Amino acid sequence: MREYTIGAPLGLEAIIPAHLVDRMSAAGAQKSFAKGEVIYRQGEPANHIHLLLSGRARTILTGPQGQEALLRIHLPHNILGLTALASKPVRDADAIATEPAVTSMIARARLLALMRDEPQLAEHLLELLVNRMTDFHYRVGEMASQSVEQRLARALLALSQPDPAARDDGKRHEITLTHEDLANLLNTRRPTISAAINRFAEAGLIRKSGRNLAIADADALARLYAGPPRTASA
Repeated sequence: MREYTIGAPLGLEAIIPAHLVDRMSAAGAQKSFAKGEVIYRQGEPANHIHLLLSGRARTILTGPQGQEALLRIHLPHNILGLTALASKPVRDADAIATEPAVTSMIARARLLALMRDEPQLAEHLLELLVNRMTDFHYRVGEMASQSVEQRLARALLALSQPDPAARDDGKRHEITLTHEDLANLLNTRRPTISAAINRFAEAGLIRKSGRNLAIADADALARLYAGPPRTASA
């Protein structure tokens, strides 16, 4: 999906074919973002979508009391801001570049015209939306039925999965998210995540590489995730 799904078992393969990515890119205006720069803010009118051409970005939902939930991490050739297609187009989250990034900003009217001209594009966008909804449903279900350790195991496996487009021999990636990021992703507290990470490291499931995390025993993490539900404080 060119974005990391945490609940649903979906990979990083591109949904939108290269020729449609090229057409979408040509339909928009390129804009560059520095690391940490806001691409758009929650609550703003959603007049454009962003096709991520290079770099990475994250989307974050902020609650009424300031609590944050990390929704997704997006890779190149992924789309941000699909609420621009809603009947009331308003941004439902913040989008922030996690490294220098370039997007193609495509106006809502231009995208709708392109979808009429390229029905295959409309099908792929629908598939992307359904996949995101599926991942959300999985994550909600896991919060009700899985322990923090099980959810963390699944997240670490998902976040380290090889990117088919990177041609890196299928090697798992180091995870660069902070403990706070992981807590926001899994809807729990940072001390709970930090304690679970320490237990995983002591058990030889992961390795700490500076501030990053590396998978040491993917099979054991998979067995932990697939194990029986158990209660843990969140």
